[in-house]
Amino acid sequence: MNELSSLGLILLLALGAGHLVKYVRIPEVTGYILAGVVLGPSALGWVSMRNLAALEILSEVALGLILFSVGTVFEAARFRRVGRQVLLLTLYESALAAILVVVGMLAVGVEWPAALLLGAIAIATAPASTLMVIREVDSEGPLTDSLLAIIALNNIYCIIAFSLAGTFIDLSSGLDGTAGLLGTLYGALYPLVWQLVGSVALGFLVGLLLARWAAMVKETGETLILLGGSILFCVGVARLLELSPLIASMAVGATMVNLSQRSQPLFETLSEADPPFYAIFFVLAGAELDLSLVGSLGLAGVVYLLGRAVGKFLGARTGARRLGMAPTVRQYLGLTLLAQAGLAVGLTISTEHRFPDIAPTVVAIVLASVAIYEMFGPISTRWALMRSGEARRERPEELVI
Repeated sequence: MNELSSLGLILLLALGAGHLVKYVRIPEVTGYILAGVVLGPSALGWVSMRNLAALEILSEVALGLILFSVGTVFEAARFRRVGRQVLLLTLYESALAAILVVVGMLAVGVEWPAALLLGAIAIATAPASTLMVIREVDSEGPLTDSLLAIIALNNIYCIIAFSLAGTFIDLSSGLDGTAGLLGTLYGALYPLVWQLVGSVALGFLVGLLLARWAAMVKETGETLILLGGSILFCVGVARLLELSPLIASMAVGATMVNLSQRSQPLFETLSEADPPFYAIFFVLAGAELDLSLVGSLGLAGVVYLLGRAVGKFLGARTGARRLGMAPTVRQYLGLTLLAQAGLAVGLTISTEHRFPDIAPTVVAIVLASVAIYEMFGPISTRWALMRSGEARRERPEELVI
């Protein structure tokens, strides 16, 4: 099957799956992922690995648009109101998840370098599936506001933790005489500083351009052209300069929402035009899942799954209680942080390049866990938002295809 017919099939089956799953009260995003699993190499094979490689650019565009929307949580007025609490709360749940995974890995005999990297990767939460669930149920309230900010910060913390873990591993080998201390420190820390500072700077510059140009654009079509061009340019330049497209795209959204009076109409226009990209992104994500890995998860994989889930839940609950946050945040936040996908997979690729000796253990555990978390994470998020009373769409719509 060629790429065009694959793309058409993806959109049509995503539409059907998105409607059907409403009857069993699970999120649309889970329906899209399941449709992708059925279409992909793990099942029917109608979307081949060659198709997935050719359509990867559409996933990049979709992820850029999603993270652009996530960046709006850094609006100055909102962040001044909840910023300190959210920073600390994210630190609580991230640190506990990482610590439980590291301790669990060491307890089952995983070597400490792999345990450190797995602990860092455990921090990541999938922004795409979480944001889509929020939009699907039209959620609004303290839990939703906290969740939006945390999924943005979570992935920044994850990148920092992974870089620091890599630095420690490099130092342990560098101090054995293969490199000097200063040389090892520079080689290990420079990528972290470059990724964080460079990505934010790139996002700010693109956001500044977008904010200035948006003031001169009035028509909906022109707005979409401007937005699409800006996000494509940002993601492309980030890839070219080996920066983080995730951070850069969020920085574009944060810059736009703080500098432009046209930001609200622009985001409303985007929310009406981006559903096809969301559908493509999640169906392709499902097609890329290798479900055969789940059967070979092993004891270390089970420890990773449980350690991360328990750490997220208890960390969020403990942190919210100590910070005096709303009861709904204390009770349900941990359940909304389970989904894990893109960044975790990206960091396994980085591990393969940087630490080839450690990579087999890390890759096997993370990819198998992602297959499980990406299926059940959105369901857990939707249930928590519904139970909290913040969801405003409680009944499934009629089947209309």
